Amino acid sequence: MAACGLCLGWTVPARAGETENKTITWQANLKAAHRLSLEQNKPLMVVFGAEWCTYCKKLEKNTLSNPQLSKYINGTFISIHVDVDEEERVAQILEVKALPCTVILSPHADLLGRIEGFQQPAAFYQKLMAAKKLHLQTTVEPVSTVTR
Repeated sequence: MAACGLCLGWTVPARAGETENKTITWQANLKAAHRLSLEQNKPLMVVFGAEWCTYCKKLEKNTLSNPQLSKYINGTFISIHVDVDEEERVAQILEVKALPCTVILSPHADLLGRIEGFQQPAAFYQKLMAAKKLHLQTTVEPVSTVTR
């Protein structure tokens, strides 16, 4: 049902008694975020931006502040916001060419997805879902072909 709300403009109200985290829980630094990603087996969502970037601010205000998207992100990903001016090397390693840029990594740093530029909440959600699906496909235990 939540997915339908995402597609229809985010109009699904919270159920009575349901508490909803309305902001993304950002990790303080990349090492802590990576550690949590490994411990919880959740993909890492790295959002690259800068103070001077107009579209980064628009992404924050219009997309990442969406309560339903924030709730999904908090339940599915370990999130960190990286300022490219402060962490140039990280941006270089992850091949960030334009801002804003969101990179989704597996707990073992495999690239699961990349979202470049400003996106509306529904489009951002769809790309996050695709990355999560890829994460689930790559973490499934292979079926043993050996029978006894």
